[in-house]
Amino acid sequence: MHIIKRFRAALPYSMVGGALLALAMSWHAPLRNILLWWGVLICWQCLYLQCIRHCLNAATGAGLAPRQFHGFVLMTTLAGIWWGSTVWWLVPDGDPLYLIVVMLWLAAVAASYAAYLTGIRSLPLLVLGLMLLTVLPRLWIADSPVLHLAGLSVLLFTVVLISMTWPLHRYLRENYAAREENNRLLQDMTAQQETLDQYNQQLEQRGRELDIALARVETLVAHDPLTGVLSRRAIMIQAEHRLVEAAAGKAFCLAMLDLDHFKSINDGYGHLVGDEVLRQVCRLVGAQMRCNDSLGRYGGEEFMLLLEGMNLEAAMLRLENIREDIARHDWSGLLGARGVTVSMGLMLWQPGMDLPQLIKRADDLLYAAKRAGRNQVLTEALARQLVRGLV
Repeated sequence: MHIIKRFRAALPYSMVGGALLALAMSWHAPLRNILLWWGVLICWQCLYLQCIRHCLNAATGAGLAPRQFHGFVLMTTLAGIWWGSTVWWLVPDGDPLYLIVVMLWLAAVAASYAAYLTGIRSLPLLVLGLMLLTVLPRLWIADSPVLHLAGLSVLLFTVVLISMTWPLHRYLRENYAAREENNRLLQDMTAQQETLDQYNQQLEQRGRELDIALARVETLVAHDPLTGVLSRRAIMIQAEHRLVEAAAGKAFCLAMLDLDHFKSINDGYGHLVGDEVLRQVCRLVGAQMRCNDSLGRYGGEEFMLLLEGMNLEAAMLRLENIREDIARHDWSGLLGARGVTVSMGLMLWQPGMDLPQLIKRADDLLYAAKRAGRNQVLTEALARQLVRGLV
């Protein structure tokens, strides 16, 4: 395949060389001979080019089929014979000077054939031998001793040319084989790289899908499926973060909120109504929250509310607004004449207090609010006043 490609690249130069030789011999040879020789040469070179293109187009990964290779050998051999016939067509009178001029041209053609065909062991010998058999009779039948010597020179030149190019066959074959192997390895590597890129794209796509799925799972885990507020685990994580920030000087309040008599709502109106009551309570609480506040379902109808950066007085005002919104809300569509109230226990974090202690004290205040009549918010100060009977 490499040799055929080289021949295809060299054919235009061969056509130009034939035209120049015909032009140079126009001063001596009959015009009819020149036109016939050059016309046949051009037609044959065009057919030769079509043959080469057909071989290259029909070649497979294994190379040329035997029929295609034999066609190429035949075309090359006939082309060599026609070049050898130049001495008969362009120097019909056997003029020694012009024969020598033509022989110089043919020496260049023979050297080109030897160089291009070296990779095919028997083909250079065949082509050059037939060219020699075509040229030598023309030189030896002449009466000039100079042409006889030229014939011997041609024979010696052909033998030396073949002997010099013959050892190159093995090296060229090895070179071509190495190039083919490198091309095959490059193609294999390219195919493997494309396959690897496809796998990487698939892995990236699967990774994105997994990230989306994990985000959904995290969202489901972090939020209560009924009310949409944070789950117990998520609100506890938020409380731990607030505790760390509080140790650095950023105060926060924690409130425990519980619906009053919620069991009787479930028993009297059904769990579906009870679920809707929980959802609406969460929406009412969320309407009073800032973006840095957190609300989570602690368990059942009990919720935890984290108020970041608030002192006790501001937090108390916020919770009273929440309590009043819930109490004033129109529950008639769900509960008829019955309303909904909540009780809350509020604690301000104090240095040295861990999260379980903070939750327990807020929870104790919540149940103290229930014992004190429900529908109210209690702090430790208010709880002490209740104990003393001041409230």
